[in-house]
Amino acid sequence: MIKIATIRDIAKLANVSASTVCRVLNLDQTINVTIETRKRIFEAAEKLSYQKPERDSSNLQQYALVHWYDEIDELNDPFFLSIRLGIERECEINNISLEKYFNSGSNHTFKDIQKKYQGIIVLGKFSKSYLEYFEEHAKNIILVHDFSKEFKFESVIVNFEELTRDVLNTMIMQGHEKIGFICGREKVVGSKDILIDERETTFIDHMIKLNLYDEKFIRIGDFSYSDGYLMMKSIIVDSDILPTSIFIASDSLAIGALRALSDYDIKVPETISIISCNDIPAAEYTTPSLSTVKISTEFMGMLSAQLLINQNQRKEKIRYIIPHKIILRDTFKI
Repeated sequence: MIKIATIRDIAKLANVSASTVCRVLNLDQTINVTIETRKRIFEAAEKLSYQKPERDSSNLQQYALVHWYDEIDELNDPFFLSIRLGIERECEINNISLEKYFNSGSNHTFKDIQKKYQGIIVLGKFSKSYLEYFEEHAKNIILVHDFSKEFKFESVIVNFEELTRDVLNTMIMQGHEKIGFICGREKVVGSKDILIDERETTFIDHMIKLNLYDEKFIRIGDFSYSDGYLMMKSIIVDSDILPTSIFIASDSLAIGALRALSDYDIKVPETISIISCNDIPAAEYTTPSLSTVKISTEFMGMLSAQLLINQNQRKEKIRYIIPHKIILRDTFKI
């Protein structure tokens, strides 16, 4: 019997990930790989006589992705864009049809889901009533960037409490005591609730315990470039003494903050050191380059799809915590 080559066979031969093979063979122009890597993948595909499989629509698994952002908000926060792309690529590798529902801001955005799915990936934070509605349309549900305390649903999350303590300990070990904080708050879809971010609560608790808490160095707004600029400007204008370092809860906020510091001719990291969060692609190319916490967001998306594919094989619900790593670049003085 002749074995039919798969994406994973090519990945093994070319010594790359299956996701990279899938993107290269589908001529994805957004992937950042070398010409040599592309060549190695195509040579491996040719050597294995790989043929892209025809989709059998009669036997095709159908999943849905419900996204708490609209497509414009997603572009402004690449953290969630990267997660979505990871979900899409894993579904592509496994020959799964994925229908996407973005948040249009209308009360009917997700109530328009009419058909049944084998599974639904819920990206973001939704009200209890929305989650119950999604359950009516799929037996298997995976939460990404949220979790249910009773383990009713499986989930893939980041431990922002541990992440925040790691950042603060890094700053304190370098002698910083006047530490500022810039963060946003999130709104639950289908509810009026505004969520206080885990990074905010952990920052305050940790700094109080160390007797280093200073309210005048803290600003809370929305997770956007513009609010990052305005909050940083507010710290500069309203404070008689500037913090020596600032933890900024997202790279998008940090990019706005860097612009404000530049406008006021405040040197980074000579006067203020910065560590932000997410390690989006632009972080490495800001001036100066952003020190940030890397979260494997594409893997986060891929893992959520893998969990959904295999959910029927497990008796117990599980919760995955994605690892993080502090990447020190030019905005943090060592």
